[in-house]
Amino acid sequence: MVVRRRLPGQSGPTGGPAYTDVLGIVEHCDAVTIRVRRADHTLVEILIADVARARRIPPPPVPRER
Repeated sequence: MVVRRRLPGQSGPTGGPAYTDVLGIVEHCDAVTIRVRRADHTLVEILIADVARARRIPPPPVPRER
């Protein structure tokens, strides 16, 4: 999943809110927070109030043996 979140207290290049993307597997989601495990195994906790957009993406293809 990819989650675009607002970075509180920071401004983007146009002066509006700053955003960043978190890519990984959702491990937990409730009414307050969402936790995403990145490929490097770090766990990112995001407040639902800071989520601008979330999108499911398919897993990478498994390499075939030749």
